[in-house]
Amino acid sequence: MPLHAGPAQAPFLRELVEDRVPPDVHLVVDLPTGFALWGLEPLPSPALVLTFNRHPLYLLDLFERRPAGVLLAPDALDALSEALQLVARGHRVGSPPTLPFDAPTPRERQVLRLLAQGYCADAIAQALGVKRDTVYTYLQNLREKLGAESQHELVLAYLDALAQPETANG
Repeated sequence: MPLHAGPAQAPFLRELVEDRVPPDVHLVVDLPTGFALWGLEPLPSPALVLTFNRHPLYLLDLFERRPAGVLLAPDALDALSEALQLVARGHRVGSPPTLPFDAPTPRERQVLRLLAQGYCADAIAQALGVKRDTVYTYLQNLREKLGAESQHELVLAYLDALAQPETANG
């Protein structure tokens, strides 16, 4: 069955949903939070990502991976089944959030993810193939958009997006 989740969650989830996932659709359960972003490379297709994190920055990162759908914390297994069937029929499920602030660009979010993973400005520049000054410009833009005074606050804001899914609505 095409079910993808963190190793600790997969056996339980497999039993729970095994008869609901169409054979030609991949269900990616975002547990632990971040699995849908970093646990699979590349994201299988077509994929329905089930996440419990409603933070808009996090959702933007999920939609950037271009899954066939993103389902936010369904209240019943029937909602999951319906979304899986829609994806199986070639429909899109979900839409990117609207943000209550000036949204970081995809490149700025990429810089933020690398920063949160412990990369310094030089390593970010090398990973993205840009100059260090360009990275500093991205970081300055991010500080302005997210109201952070330092790179440490930027990292904390991003980690909060991972750890506090209930803090914002999507």
